[in-house]
Amino acid sequence: MRSLNPAALLAIACIALAACSSQGGSSSPSSASPTPRPGGAKQNLVFTGPAAGTVIEATTQCQVFTPQNQLNFALTGKLAGQDLMLNIHVAGGYKGPGTYPIGSLLDGAGEVRLQAGSYAGASSSGAGTLIIDSDGKSGSLDSDLSGGEHVKGTFRCDQVQTG
Repeated sequence: MRSLNPAALLAIACIALAACSSQGGSSSPSSASPTPRPGGAKQNLVFTGPAAGTVIEATTQCQVFTPQNQLNFALTGKLAGQDLMLNIHVAGGYKGPGTYPIGSLLDGAGEVRLQAGSYAGASSSGAGTLIIDSDGKSGSLDSDLSGGEHVKGTFRCDQVQTG
């Protein structure tokens, strides 16, 4: 059995936290919980490097944690026929639509993590730029990731939960 690497575990933890927060700790289903739509939202993300290809559809789970000034957008789909999980996270200092630097979790900047097939990587200090559009649920990114990977393009969430 293959174990998940730390980057994948962090992304899964962020998604689980988003799901629990949106339900207020309740174990019953809620219409306010993030429910991915079949087929997923339209994307245009181009990956170059060890995990090369283009993502045009993804299922999204997107959350803004207003009291903590945090944003977490998780996209899952396929990249060159392999499972993909892309996590875009602003750990603090999120103030709504605008431009954010991409770096590492320790920078207090936006962070990008990617798990695609056997590749797993994350952004580091000075990796690029994240733009959240005025609708608060779409944007663009241009970021270097570890191991020579690069992602550039646009993304869109089906919906964004706030809490």
